[in-house]
Amino acid sequence: MSKFNILFTSILLATIVFACDTDEIKLLAEKEQVATKTCLIKSANHGYGIVYNFEYDNKKNLTKILGFADFNTISYENSLPKKAESSLDKSYYINFQYDSKGALSLINFVGKDGLGKPFDFKSKVYTNAKKQAEKIDLLFPIFDTILETKMEYDTKGNLKKISVIEDGKSKPILENLSFDDKKSPYLNAPFSNIMLYFIIISSTVGGENTTYFANKNNPTSTRIYSESGDILYTYQYEYNTNGYPTKTKVIRKANGKEEAYEESFTYNCQ
Repeated sequence: MSKFNILFTSILLATIVFACDTDEIKLLAEKEQVATKTCLIKSANHGYGIVYNFEYDNKKNLTKILGFADFNTISYENSLPKKAESSLDKSYYINFQYDSKGALSLINFVGKDGLGKPFDFKSKVYTNAKKQAEKIDLLFPIFDTILETKMEYDTKGNLKKISVIEDGKSKPILENLSFDDKKSPYLNAPFSNIMLYFIIISSTVGGENTTYFANKNNPTSTRIYSESGDILYTYQYEYNTNGYPTKTKVIRKANGKEEAYEESFTYNCQ
C-alpha cells in the first residue's frame, strides 16, 4: 500500500471515529439535559375528588396550594415556610419556627374553635442532623392530649415509618414497605415540614397514606395499622421522560375488600 493510501485511510478512519465520538457525545449531552430538568408539580389528582393546583413565586417557592382544606397560601422568611393560611378565612393559620440551623422546631396552630373561643396549640418538633423531623409532640385542635409521634427514614431520605408512643412503647401507624427508584411528584416543591402534621393526622384518623408530600421516591407498597384492621396499599406508576409519575394505579385493601382508583399529575419541566 502506498504512503498516500495509508495516509488517506488513516484520515478516513479518524474522521469516522471522530464522527462516532461526536454523535455519542451529543447523545450523552441530550440524555444529561433531559435528566437534569427540574419539574415543578402543577396539579395533582389524588382520587376521591381531591385535586390540588400549585403556584410558585419567581424563586420557585411554592406559594399556593389550591384545593387543600387547611390553607391555600404559604409565606416565607429567609427562604423557609413561615406561615400557612387560607385566603378565605384568616382567623386560622399555622406558624412554623426554626432553630439557628434552619431545622423546624415548632408548629403553632392558631385560631378559634366552634364556639368562637381562641386556641393556640404548639407542637414541639425534634430533628436530626439532616434536619429531618424524627419526633413531633403533636397538639392539634381535634386531639384532647398530645400525640407523641416518631418518624423513621431510609437511606435515601424517604419517610419509611410513623409510630405513636403510648405508655413509653412505640406502636407503628404507617409503614412504607417498599419504594421505586423514581422521583416523587413533590420532590421539587419541598414543603414536607409544613405537611408533617397532615401526614400524621391523615394516617391516624383517615387511614390514608399522604407521605408523598415528604418522600424523595414513590412508595410501591404501604401498610397502615388501624384499630379496625390493617390497610394495605399497592401502587403502580407511569412516568414521564424525566422520571416523575404521571399516573398511579392504587389498590387499597381493607377488611378483605379491594378498591382500585387512579391518581394523576402534571408538571412544568424546565
